[in-house]
Amino acid sequence: MGEKLTLLKPKIDVVFHALFREGNEKITKAIIQAATKEKIQKVNLDNDKHLVGKYPEEKLGIVDLKATLDNGTICDIEIQLADNKDTAERFLFYWSRIYAGQLVKGDDYGKLNKVIGIIIIDYELEKTKEVQKLSTKWKIREVSTGKQIELTDVFELYIIEIPKARRILKEEPKNELAQWVMFINDPNESEVSKIMEDNKEIKEAMNELEKISKDKELRRVAELREKAIRDEKNGLRHAKEEGIKEGIEQVAKKMLELNIPIQDIIKTTGLQEKQILELKKNV
Repeated sequence: MGEKLTLLKPKIDVVFHALFREGNEKITKAIIQAATKEKIQKVNLDNDKHLVGKYPEEKLGIVDLKATLDNGTICDIEIQLADNKDTAERFLFYWSRIYAGQLVKGDDYGKLNKVIGIIIIDYELEKTKEVQKLSTKWKIREVSTGKQIELTDVFELYIIEIPKARRILKEEPKNELAQWVMFINDPNESEVSKIMEDNKEIKEAMNELEKISKDKELRRVAELREKAIRDEKNGLRHAKEEGIKEGIEQVAKKMLELNIPIQDIIKTTGLQEKQILELKKNV
C-alpha cells in the first residue's frame, strides 16, 4: 500500500477555487446555506477563472468567490488568513465594490440586488472575542429608538471565525457551519472523517478534494501560497512584538526620567537590569 495522500487545505485560495468551481454548485450551495441558515434552491457561480490574484494590490491569503442565488441575491465568499487589523474596513470595501458594480451608467438604483458577504477569518476578531457564537450577522439598523428598524435589507454580512469552530462542534456535533469550517481549515483531521458520516455534502466535497489533491501543479502552487501566507503571518507577529518591545522601553525611559528606582522599573516592565542600565545611557 502506498503512503496516504495528504489532502490540500481548502482555506488556501487556489484550492478553494479549484473545489468550489462551476460544476460543484451543490457543495457551494450547501456551505452558503450553512452560513446564512436560508433555504436556497439554486446557485450560479461566477465563471471568472482569474479571481485569484486579479487585484495585485491585495495581500495573499484572501479568497474571493461570487455566487448568484436563485432570487438574484449576490453572495461573496471570502477567506482571510492573516490579521492585518483592517478586517471591517476591508470587507466593507469589497462589499461596496460588488454592490456598486451591478450598475452601468443610466441604470436605476432599484435594479440593485442584495449582496451578502460571507467572511471566514483564521483568527478571532477583536470586537467579537467575547461572543461565543461561531458566526455573527451584521446589518444596517437604526439604534436610537431601540426598535432595530432596518434601513435596507440589501446589506448583509456574516463573519465566521475559524478558531471558534472546534469548540462549537464539541458543544453542537450537528452544527453544519462548524462542520464546514473544520473541513475548510484542515480536511486531514480525524474529526472531519467523523463529520462525513452524517454530512453528505461534506462527503461529496471530500471526494472532489481527493481528486484535485492529486494534481501535482495545484499542489506545488498551493504549497507556495501556504508558505507565503505563513511568512506574512510571521511578519505581522514580528512587527507586533517589536512594537510591544518599543513601548515597554519607552515606559522604562519615562520611569528613569522620573528617578524611579531600577528595581521598581524591573517589576513594572519585566526588563532586566542590564537592559535598563543600557536605556539609562540615552536618558
